[in-house]
Amino acid sequence: MSSPDAPYELGRAERRGSVLGFRVGQALAAAVGAVAFVAGIGSGSAAGLVAGVAAALAAIAVATVPVGGRGLDEWVPVAAAHVARVRGGALCAGASVQPGERAEDPAHLRWADGTATVVAVISHRGLRALAAEPRAFGESVASWLRGLGSAGAPSWTVTLLTTTGPGRSSRGAPWVDPGMRVTSCIAVSASEPVQVADALAAAGVHGAVDLGVAGLDELLGARIAPGFGTILGCDVVARWRLLEAPATVHAAFLVEEWPMGSVDEQFLAPLCTSRDRRTVAISIRVEELGRARERTARARTAAAADGQLIARGGFLASPEADRDAGRDASRASELAVGHGSMRLVGAVALDARDVLGLEAACVRLLADAATCGVRLRRCEGDHRRGVLATVPGWCVP
Repeated sequence: MSSPDAPYELGRAERRGSVLGFRVGQALAAAVGAVAFVAGIGSGSAAGLVAGVAAALAAIAVATVPVGGRGLDEWVPVAAAHVARVRGGALCAGASVQPGERAEDPAHLRWADGTATVVAVISHRGLRALAAEPRAFGESVASWLRGLGSAGAPSWTVTLLTTTGPGRSSRGAPWVDPGMRVTSCIAVSASEPVQVADALAAAGVHGAVDLGVAGLDELLGARIAPGFGTILGCDVVARWRLLEAPATVHAAFLVEEWPMGSVDEQFLAPLCTSRDRRTVAISIRVEELGRARERTARARTAAAADGQLIARGGFLASPEADRDAGRDASRASELAVGHGSMRLVGAVALDARDVLGLEAACVRLLADAATCGVRLRRCEGDHRRGVLATVPGWCVP
């Protein structure tokens, strides 16, 4: 149960496994190792036995040894895609900023699949130490998101976007600390442009203003050096550890684990207050109730089967498994009485002028993430998609 001071509770990251929590790649590697070991024993020769044992040990390493937070079976498709994918060219060809076709339609970002994303800038006092407003603001936004999960609500993808960076120093007083710049936005992606500011105002979230064409161009162009257009249209080169633009470098991280337990509306404040050029994006989509119930039932069934196998083998269940089982049971009870379900994808991108500055910003980002209780994973070999995940409207949970 959540407390009044921490009224929100985030679900655990979804882990798709097969037997005993093993991924498909892990299970396949274990099966190949077992077959190779049996074949080596049955060969009747010393060379065959050695080859079978070596293959079994290699399969065990693939199935159990993590490298950089991922299993070796997970790195294979990433590395293959990185080698095969075209590394140069525009970040996202076919996406463009367009004005509204009608007078009442707002300017929007039109994607290649026809989806339109409207971005609204919101103004609020970001820290509760300044006023009581952040709690009321967060509750209003949460109520609006919960309303999207009701029957008959439109199927929208919502992105909560925060950009940070150094402030602007005064020309008349260059010795004054410029501080930091923080911009908060809410974006809505749908088949047709949505007037986000009006939708938020109807839910009690006031002060939002839909960005026009110039505002969208500025939002996307501020992430690269001036004169090179926007982050979507400039030529970039995808490296294994970063993304190279003509005069800037970029790195992306995905949220691998959310904080366990109850949180308040400010638990991401350390990530969203920085002088580094960060873009923090949380993409949210309401999940259909029947699908959410089926997904939770599958997770509980798989966990119960794993528990039976562990018990029959004489092993003790891990505390993490007991914790996840309790949370899944609680979630199933909530879904049974009609509560909605939302899918979240969190991504953070860093923009810097050189590699040294980028790596220093990465260290500070990981330290701030640890303060929030969030575990991040760097998008090694796939920074193109990681950076795109921080552009409102591209990522659909």
